Amino acid sequence: MAHREFQDSTGATWTVWDTYPIRPEGIDEVWRSGWLTFEHGGVRRRLAPIPKGWAEAPASRLELMCRAAEASSRATPAKGTELSSNE
Repeated sequence: MAHREFQDSTGATWTVWDTYPIRPEGIDEVWRSGWLTFEHGGVRRRLAPIPKGWAEAPASRLELMCRAAEASSRATPAKGTELSSNE
């Protein structure tokens, strides 16, 4: 799994990594070959298919990919946080 951090044009730091499903038959066709996951604070986005060369792309290109990605919710809590009893 490739992993990067970049700063967008507002100065926000995003983490991006490639994600591949363990059981692709259980998810929508568009996600079966994997996606890029973008995360900043409590915001998570994903983009499929994974663009070629993303791991070497400049921050400006990663920002464009992030803007094109769709909002997504976490299945697990972010590192260092806990799910509340309401979730």
